[in-house]
Amino acid sequence: MTVHELIKKLQEFDPNLRVVTPGFDESNLEDIETIQLVPVEFHDEQEKFHGGRHKESETGVDAVKIDWQ
Repeated sequence: MTVHELIKKLQEFDPNLRVVTPGFDESNLEDIETIQLVPVEFHDEQEKFHGGRHKESETGVDAVKIDWQ
């Protein structure tokens, strides 16, 4: 995905939403495949690590998920 394509897609969302990506193992890179609205339960108080600290949850708040899958 190009920067132009990414910006165009992100403009479809409320600019005040948080943006999340899946946790990763810090090796290699992938192209962005999907950008979607998902409910997320945020755990900002938890220490950061490569697997991610937030999770999708039916009771979560809306966030924009950018994913390579």
